[in-house]
Amino acid sequence: MTYSIFYSTEMPNDTAKVSGRLPRKPQRWLMEWLVKTPDGKTHVDNSRTIQRATYDEVNAIMGAIIDDIKAEIGDLATFISYRLTCHGGTKKHRKGGKRRGRA
Repeated sequence: MTYSIFYSTEMPNDTAKVSGRLPRKPQRWLMEWLVKTPDGKTHVDNSRTIQRATYDEVNAIMGAIIDDIKAEIGDLATFISYRLTCHGGTKKHRKGGKRRGRA
C-alpha cells in the first residue's frame, strides 16, 4: 500500500492532504519539494530519500529540512510545497493463491 502526504502553503487550514494507509513499521520515504521566491525563481528537488522513519519522525525531519531550505534561499519563500511517499512492505503469507494437491 502506498501512503502519501502532500502539503502546500496554499492549503486551507494549513493541513496536509493524506492518502493511503499509514504504515505500521518504519519505512523508507521519498521526498519531493518545491519552493518559489519573490524574484520568480523556483527551486525543486525530488531526489532525497529519508531512510527508515515513522510518520512522527518524518514530520520532524520535514520541518528541519524546510527550515534549512528557507535559510539557504534567504527566508524569502512565497510558496512551499512538498510530497512524501512511502510504500509498505509485501506480505509473504497471503491467503488464497495456488492450491496444493490439485491435478
